[in-house]
Amino acid sequence: MKKISAIILILCAGLGTACTDALMEDSKTKITTDWLKTTPEGLESMVIGLYDYDRKILRDYGSGGDGELFCALMFDYSTDLLVFRGGSAAALARLDGLTASTNYFKYMWSHHYQIIGKANEVIYAAEHNLDMENSTVRKAWAEAKVFRGRSYFELYKRFERLYLNTVPTTVGNLDRVFKPSSKEAIFDLIKDDLNDAMEVLDWTDQPGRWTKAVAKHIRAQVAMWEDDWTTAIDQCEDIFESGMYGMMDNAIDCFTGADLNFRENLYVYQYSANIGGGGNASGGNVSGHRLSLVTTSRYQKVTGMDFSVEYGGYGWGRCYPNTYLLGLYDQEKDKRYQNMYRHKWYYNDPDNLPAGKQLGDEVVEKSSAEYIECLHPMSLKYADSWTRLESIEATYGFKDVVLYRLAETYLMAAEAYYHRDGGSSPKAIEYYNETWERAGNDHFDGPLTMDILLEEYARELNFEGVRWPLLKRLRMLERVTLHGGDTPEEDPRLVEDRSLTQQRTNFQPKHYVWPIPQSEIDFMGAANFPQNEGWL
Repeated sequence: MKKISAIILILCAGLGTACTDALMEDSKTKITTDWLKTTPEGLESMVIGLYDYDRKILRDYGSGGDGELFCALMFDYSTDLLVFRGGSAAALARLDGLTASTNYFKYMWSHHYQIIGKANEVIYAAEHNLDMENSTVRKAWAEAKVFRGRSYFELYKRFERLYLNTVPTTVGNLDRVFKPSSKEAIFDLIKDDLNDAMEVLDWTDQPGRWTKAVAKHIRAQVAMWEDDWTTAIDQCEDIFESGMYGMMDNAIDCFTGADLNFRENLYVYQYSANIGGGGNASGGNVSGHRLSLVTTSRYQKVTGMDFSVEYGGYGWGRCYPNTYLLGLYDQEKDKRYQNMYRHKWYYNDPDNLPAGKQLGDEVVEKSSAEYIECLHPMSLKYADSWTRLESIEATYGFKDVVLYRLAETYLMAAEAYYHRDGGSSPKAIEYYNETWERAGNDHFDGPLTMDILLEEYARELNFEGVRWPLLKRLRMLERVTLHGGDTPEEDPRLVEDRSLTQQRTNFQPKHYVWPIPQSEIDFMGAANFPQNEGWL
């Protein structure tokens, strides 16, 4: 799976099923051979195409592309943990000028409904055209079930108001009436899909493919959204007891290297510089993704500094951990404070040293502007010192991207026991200590509180796409009004700049739910499918 074959280039042409992107098209023109839907090998190939399409959300970066949406989803935009300097998906980061016509909402909606549409085709073909006793067919069916269940779950987190579609889109069923489905119906489908998948999938597989562990991890997430603490605990503990996964020595180890298929990482987007290894192919080149570029400080702009493998190559310096997040660590004991962030830079360009400076001297900013752009503490989770060695100035990289890891499973289990059995629950405290003690902190004896759990979620899982859904689930998104961005009082190295805290004043209750893309409302009809409250 690390090197997905070029067949994906053919398969992905058939992934359109969002209302305006697909239902207006003749699906008969998409894939012209019956082989894909009438043979086990063809069905497996369709699923491989789904894996590649799912990665598309990372790589189409620029001009407001999907890759910018992925930054917003993963880098704690609009939460209490981020300093946003500028660039990628600024409107989402600052909650500024957002409308139902903002492209990012359409990207999210279209991306997942397209996955759902192709998953429907796989599921239907397996159940109606092929032998479900065939192991290849059953596995493809189960993988498609994860794709569909996960996509509906991701859509629900952001939009809530969804339509359910479980049949392939054909010329014969293009004329349909769209009605919002109930939360109960949405969650029933998600749970059924994940439950079906985990009965078939193995605990491990080729890197980059769904496993029983991933299905159970997502199923635990779903249970947390339903306050079904016992189910969440059961799913998490099944993963712990499988013996197939374990914690790394340090959290940063999960993000160190180009190949991140470690025992703690339950699911990793696979990347390589080969065709089929992720990214757009143009002129024989594969572009990869730009996550490192966005999170790496723009140190190379400082006089006396040059591009460096050690510092992660080219950086734009757009998204940083804020003072609130960095202040949550015990700087003396908690190893994460030092090894998950870069705090300092040292002169490395002998030909351009400022007067009185020597190689290896610590760089000190000359202005607040230079600090926020070039020398602000940065996250190392996406820093790439491995895949851009041939061209250290390259703006794209091929480092794998972690989507789910065991640290979150442990913290979900700790929280579930806390809600069910109280803050003194021995199991809640045991699971909390998995990440807390690993970081070098003294054993925590309890009792737990929700604030303690929230802080550990932040210390461990920042910049991993966990914070916004967590705060929404707990009805705590208002925390962005307290800690979003930074002020000069919080970080004395800054001067007054409202753009660094704009999200605090822009936040409104409507931001708990994203607007249905206006193009979709127009297509489905507002009378049948009304817009989410508060959005125009």
